[in-house]
Amino acid sequence: MNKTEKILNRITTWGINLLVFVLPLFFLPLTTNYYEFNKNFLLFFFIVILYFLWAIKIFLQKEIRFKTTPFTLPILALALAFILSTLLASPNKVESLITPNSTGTIILLTLFYFLITNYELRITYFVLPLIASAAILGLIAIYQFFGFGKTFVPAGGPLPLLMFLAVVFPIGLKNFLAKLKSSFLASSILGLGLVLIFTGLILTVFQILPGKPNALIILPYQTAWSIAIESFKQNPLIGVGPENFITAFNRFRPITYNQSRFWAIRFDTGPNYPLHLLTTTGILGLTAFIWLLITLVKNRKTDKVILISTMILIALLFVLPVNTISLFTLFLLLGLYALPKKGLIVKLKNIFWLPLVLCFLLSAVGCYFAARVWLSEYYFKKSLTAAAQKQGVNTYNYQVKAIQLNPKNTNLHLIYSQTNLVLANSLVTKSNVSDEDKKKVSELVNQAIREAKIATALNPIDSKNWENLASIYQGLVNFAADAEKWAILGYQQAINNDPINPRLYFNLGSLFYQLKNFDQAILAFQTAVSLKPDYANGYYNLAAAFKEQKKYPDAYQALQNTLNLIPQTSPDWQKVKNELDELAKLLPNPQATPSAQTTQPAEEPLTKPELLPSVTGKPIQLPND
Repeated sequence: MNKTEKILNRITTWGINLLVFVLPLFFLPLTTNYYEFNKNFLLFFFIVILYFLWAIKIFLQKEIRFKTTPFTLPILALALAFILSTLLASPNKVESLITPNSTGTIILLTLFYFLITNYELRITYFVLPLIASAAILGLIAIYQFFGFGKTFVPAGGPLPLLMFLAVVFPIGLKNFLAKLKSSFLASSILGLGLVLIFTGLILTVFQILPGKPNALIILPYQTAWSIAIESFKQNPLIGVGPENFITAFNRFRPITYNQSRFWAIRFDTGPNYPLHLLTTTGILGLTAFIWLLITLVKNRKTDKVILISTMILIALLFVLPVNTISLFTLFLLLGLYALPKKGLIVKLKNIFWLPLVLCFLLSAVGCYFAARVWLSEYYFKKSLTAAAQKQGVNTYNYQVKAIQLNPKNTNLHLIYSQTNLVLANSLVTKSNVSDEDKKKVSELVNQAIREAKIATALNPIDSKNWENLASIYQGLVNFAADAEKWAILGYQQAINNDPINPRLYFNLGSLFYQLKNFDQAILAFQTAVSLKPDYANGYYNLAAAFKEQKKYPDAYQALQNTLNLIPQTSPDWQKVKNELDELAKLLPNPQATPSAQTTQPAEEPLTKPELLPSVTGKPIQLPND
């Protein structure tokens, strides 16, 4: 090995060490979702540079050397499962590549694993970066536990922090014991780091206990199992797509979920990694992961501490949701575990130039698109900041830039459609609306609809896209011809993709109520309360619809159900009680209102839609399509 190759090896080693140290700590508040999102971009940045160095080394050696390990095939199988699921199941391939913990993340981590196993590295090289990173995170967690420095969340959240500290602790303990007799200074530093890691871990566990402000909220396992089984029946081999767990959640969760305290939450991640894999990548992804575990068990005679840490991480992945740091740590530990083993070395001498050419071309294309995606998120973050400061024009312009840079991002189109609608409403409510303002209102409304439709086209199986489109049309019912027809169709399509969501039926019932179609409103509200029998607001609006039809006994019963679901400490309780007393006078046999038997606190304030007034004037012209 010549001097240049030694320098390249040293730079690569330091680069991998720096990545191991920085990635768990890394946070850059310049984009939305900056923890997981920016960690993926940091990983991409390092992978590009390190592979360039590797390609240069191969070119200088005039020989391609690739070391296989026991984990090579299982890891390649996992990456292939993600790629196939993206190509065959994902409605939006771009989002599958850029969504954290999805296909893009797995591809980058696979490349990272091959970097570790194909360099002359030692496990000891990675010990200090891991311990140092975990100790700093532990110190931050301790500092914030006592009420200081709440500017960011260590590691991106309590779960990633807990998993990382739990995995690194055995490694730190082993090295502390090894240095205890040989070096007082080294053992003291390691001991301090170990104390910080352990204390941070205990405090993090304490903070996510039930009843605490940061109590752990994950999808119930029984619900996740039902979703995985139904998803398996629909797409057994490839799942619903790596980024599409929320779609499976909407379509396949059981009706019993509506009785849980999480009923209004839409989960985009499974409660553990195996169920998440089975749902999103099907039997191919789950089989590859199990293959990886079996291989690990079969090769358990290497470094015992690395094995212990790896098994701790895998055990946590079986009980907690996956995150970027846990996946990164898993691939790192697998790489370290495979280092001492003698794998098959494949040598190719005739095409030694190919890696450098491929690296240059793929890096150029990858960096171009990665830069566009990152800048898109950056401008989107700026638009949210501008919106919080009530800077409407800046909000609009930043979102235009964000969409131009990444037109395949569904959420950008969703938010942009609402921004257009808000700006249109602000012009309509002006004291003096000029002809120019009316023209702008029409343009903004049409743009809002077009952007909402683009979102449904990018991912037609995501319920929230259709719900957004329906809500926009609903807001235009009194101002645009046929808006009510498109609003109804939008809600129906949303319900097709999320069939047991009581809130969707409630929103559809509210629309019918506004249109004075009380028969359909009653049917929708009845469906909502049948899906969620403790839905106080559903009963309240059902009572209002019955009352409009002068069906006073039915209205009285629905209002009584409402009262039974509201605690007497709620400000809505007396309001409903007064309405019930008034309604009792309209019954064929007037009666006193019975005392309420409250079963549980209402989860939201009671509201009901207003009937739409008649409006004269020229309606807004909607898009022809």
